[in-house]
Amino acid sequence: MPRSTPTPASGGPGLFDLVDARYDVPGRAILGPVSLRLEPGHVYGLVGPNGSGKSTLMLLLARDLAATGGEVRFGGLPAGAWGERGFARRVAFMPQFTPPADGLNVRELVALGRYPWHGMLGRFTAADVDRVEAAIHSTGLEALAERAVDTLSGGERQRAWLAVMLAQDTEWLLLDEPTSALDLAHQEEILRLVHALSRERGLSVVVVLHDINLAARYCDEIVALGNGRIVARAPAGEIMRPERLSVIYGLPMGVFAHPVSGAPIGYVA
Repeated sequence: MPRSTPTPASGGPGLFDLVDARYDVPGRAILGPVSLRLEPGHVYGLVGPNGSGKSTLMLLLARDLAATGGEVRFGGLPAGAWGERGFARRVAFMPQFTPPADGLNVRELVALGRYPWHGMLGRFTAADVDRVEAAIHSTGLEALAERAVDTLSGGERQRAWLAVMLAQDTEWLLLDEPTSALDLAHQEEILRLVHALSRERGLSVVVVLHDINLAARYCDEIVALGNGRIVARAPAGEIMRPERLSVIYGLPMGVFAHPVSGAPIGYVA
């Protein structure tokens, strides 16, 4: 019996496929061509120098940009074939700069994550309430649920936006530099939480990071970009070698073992 063609409402396996994807602006190539397959169930770290194409690649995955060449597919379909709500039921995106949440408390913000499931005018059901409360609990925000979002610290605000993504009840989390404005303690807190949630819920994650050591600690696989191209892709432990880090960052790099955990730590030589 012939296989039926998947529709945008259902799609196929939840994986991303980029085939010679590129993004150009007049007179300049920003990204690509990039060919990349991202499989479900992994935490992928996108790393590389400033201007290497990390955020542009993330925006292609999130459909905030459309490729100017090649193809971006998700779930067996061209990314553009998905309806907005159908795609949002499977993929959640946290941009580098989250939008203002004036006048909202944490619980109200997290409830916005249910929009793809009932629309603007749909009825908010008991199941929606359960998912909102579960997201608040998973991110440790119970004590802050009635607090105004604009009074939160940077780390608390990032946890609140992560709760929005969990309430969205998707398969994939796309995080563009979620730690860029945070201190060391809150960087660790957010990435530890993301990693734990990926394991507990079977979530697939793509995260843009500047710190290669954080990427190696919390990601299963690292995709490194340079000048708009993929220059390395490997499990985190294999990336943490001086010769590979030197190719990624364009300067001499060294690696030593962490004195307690033994995990590889990269540094500028």
